[in-house]
Amino acid sequence: MKLEDDQMRTSSGEPHPAAGVADMIDFAYAQDYNKATDIFNDVISQKIAAALDQEKVAVADQIFNDEEPEELDAEDADETETAQATDAAVEDDEDPEADEQ
Repeated sequence: MKLEDDQMRTSSGEPHPAAGVADMIDFAYAQDYNKATDIFNDVISQKIAAALDQEKVAVADQIFNDEEPEELDAEDADETETAQATDAAVEDDEDPEADEQ
């Protein structure tokens, strides 16, 4: 196996898992913003594509294998309840004349 000199490596010699991010930071530090933006767009589009592929598999399982939709984790449910409570409080504060009557 031939090692490429331009590829970032960890101290153990393995390919660096976030080489693109490290390159993006290097380009931003060197004020080469066009190259940093290109790397950022590549990294983000790879992550979005991976997330979409996972969701496609989950939806296909629901449709073709009669799988139940995933339930929210307790932490996600707490965040949803907090957001709903905050929204309700904001709606109550928006109409002060209704409280005076």
